[in-house]
Amino acid sequence: MIEHESAIPLYQQIENDIKQKIMTGEYQAGQMLPSESKFCELYQVSRVTIRNAITDLVDQGILIRRHGKGTFVENQKITSNLVTFSGFTTTCRENNIRINTHILCVRRQEASMYDIRTLQLEEGDDIIYIKRIRYADGHPVIIEHVHLPYREYSFLLEEDLEDRSLYDTLEKRTGANPENYCHTTICLEASGATPEEALFLKLQPGNPLFILKETIISDVGNPIHWTKQIMSGNYFKFYLTDTVNKLSINID
Repeated sequence: MIEHESAIPLYQQIENDIKQKIMTGEYQAGQMLPSESKFCELYQVSRVTIRNAITDLVDQGILIRRHGKGTFVENQKITSNLVTFSGFTTTCRENNIRINTHILCVRRQEASMYDIRTLQLEEGDDIIYIKRIRYADGHPVIIEHVHLPYREYSFLLEEDLEDRSLYDTLEKRTGANPENYCHTTICLEASGATPEEALFLKLQPGNPLFILKETIISDVGNPIHWTKQIMSGNYFKFYLTDTVNKLSINID
């Protein structure tokens, strides 16, 4: 398990062993780990070595310390670069995360003033409105409100979108996937879960949420859709780079 004569520092060997046990399911998300003294007995090392290993894993977001309770395995978080255009389906596939989608409603409705401004519609135009819950490894992580121009996307009323990628459906019907030719404008805020949001996401009211609002725009400047994503703060983290000028996590 641990090679005391190895050139690899002991604390790194312990980190790797704990990571392996998380990957194999021996330690599961939310589970409390053994105490430092138990780890000392298990690995036959000093408390300082154990503490260094645990601190590194906490810094990496793999473990979390809860004051007065202990150290726990952190929920696996979905990492998104805010300056690249990658759909939720693509992001999860790249991270070997199982995804599911449950449709709450798909309907035609009159465009609001925000729809008209954002999607460059005319007063009196209609939109397609989709409300759905996205799941990652069985956990509800996003409530999505998607708004698309009815004139271009009326066919979505005929599609079965349950457990389907929206962008895969658009590509099947139009021959084009927005990930391949679009960029977005984005606004990311923090909020607390309302009772309804908490119910859908299996949280406590007031728990932290990310609110991501974005507009998907084609390479010739035409808005494709806009969406509001209500995202569980327990399952997402974001980072920024300055190498690309496209923004998104998007909804596909």
